[in-house]
Amino acid sequence: MRKLLICSLLVACSNSKSEPAAPVDTGVVEDVAAEADAPSAFRPGPYGTTPRAVAGPFTADDWSFEQQFNGQDNYLFVVYQSTNAYSKGLFKTLGVQRLLAASPPNTHYFFLYRDDKPGFDAFVEAAKPVVPAEWTERVHFVSKPVHELEGWLGDIYRDRDTKKLPYERYDAIHWAVDYTQHVREVGMLGRLGGASGVTSDLSFLASEAVYYNFEKAREEKLAAEKATVLEVFKDKVVVDETFVDVDIPDTAAFDTLEVDLSTNCENHRDGECGAWDYLSDLRVCEGSDDAGKPRCDLEIARWITTYWREGRWVTDISGMLPVLGTGKKKLRWWASKQWDPRPANYVGSLSLRFSNRAKGMRPVSATKLFEGGTLNDGYNAKYPPRKLDIPAGTKKAELYALITGHGSETDQCAEFCNHTHHFTVNTGKRSSLTFPGAKSSDGCRKLVGEGVVPNQHGTWYFGRGGWCPGFDVRPFIADVTADAKLGGENTLAYEALIGDKPPAAMIGYGNVQMVTYLVLWK
Repeated sequence: MRKLLICSLLVACSNSKSEPAAPVDTGVVEDVAAEADAPSAFRPGPYGTTPRAVAGPFTADDWSFEQQFNGQDNYLFVVYQSTNAYSKGLFKTLGVQRLLAASPPNTHYFFLYRDDKPGFDAFVEAAKPVVPAEWTERVHFVSKPVHELEGWLGDIYRDRDTKKLPYERYDAIHWAVDYTQHVREVGMLGRLGGASGVTSDLSFLASEAVYYNFEKAREEKLAAEKATVLEVFKDKVVVDETFVDVDIPDTAAFDTLEVDLSTNCENHRDGECGAWDYLSDLRVCEGSDDAGKPRCDLEIARWITTYWREGRWVTDISGMLPVLGTGKKKLRWWASKQWDPRPANYVGSLSLRFSNRAKGMRPVSATKLFEGGTLNDGYNAKYPPRKLDIPAGTKKAELYALITGHGSETDQCAEFCNHTHHFTVNTGKRSSLTFPGAKSSDGCRKLVGEGVVPNQHGTWYFGRGGWCPGFDVRPFIADVTADAKLGGENTLAYEALIGDKPPAAMIGYGNVQMVTYLVLWK
């Protein structure tokens, strides 16, 4: 699953790349509104047991899925199997308490068992008294062995219990059905470590329900927005990078740009996605290098890939409208080739969403400023103040930055320390980006409700210096209009600190991956 445990724990690794794919001119631009796929009525089928299939009718004791389905709730299933240490570790009374305390109310939990009925009954007897009254109709302790159940619920367990998969995960231990009635994978419930390789923790299951609610809110938001959508590529199997020629619509008509990226697993199963948390980005290419390869120096969006799980991110990158430009362009989407020797490619889809939100202005220029690098005592000397003219008539001047820390030096700084980044325009106030949650035990787990993919098969839960595995890197934006001199020369300064102190001499702190722009709006 991982080349070295230390890399899994500490580093977003990258660098290996293949030759570019042949350019593809999509040339497809559509005015569309997203469709939120959340029916309130039970779907008629066809039904299936594989991930993303439609779940079919079943009855658990006297509870009927078909009768209770409402298009709002999520349904999560976990199986007790006494011979499996990971499964057995999930069935603890304290785990139930912590699970329900962290769960959104539109959730149903089904506790099932495969063997050892006395052991399961003892768990049920201890767990029932700790279930709050508001949860009693939503927590189901199923009395019949899971492999003997009739209907879809028995079918999915038997399928998962017997199917031989290229990469085994926890298929027969847990799964889910989301509010759209589709089968979902659940991931790894717990933390790396312990005798079985994972210290299981039932409370992690709540993150799945939180994430499904995040997805629902996102789909409803997209459905309410009218956007001109440019499909860059769809369901494309990508080893590490792909180049695509596109025709960008006239950006003067828009004040908002979002990038919509999905990275799926083949067959939608955990374990058939890329194994590592890698840097990934989208760039605009201009010209070629000495070897004839496209030169792609203009980064406009960034992500960190997941450990073995699917993900989707819709990110506002409006400040990059002038970088993207208009007309024929070459774009590169990149994520490093997997170190793991087992093939697990990305199945990627990427679109650009152009819209007009009536902001009363739009970005008209973006000047690249500072670009990061090795974080040590010589770092700041590389970035003396910049002098730039800001034209009269500018309505807004903003600093726009993508900043993430990586590396394994000095207590895993810059990945796991609070390196801080400070910008000033002229003699104005300092605009700062800090990472106080870096190295916290649950810093990324706490962001599932904002879009971090939960329960990845790695150390996804730790806080990092500006990023999380399975998350987009949200641009840091600082409005500096009040400090700018419009119609004259301006001085822009930048420095990085370790906390509130300069980098110490003779110490390496890893690497800062950074791109900054001064974006002007009119």
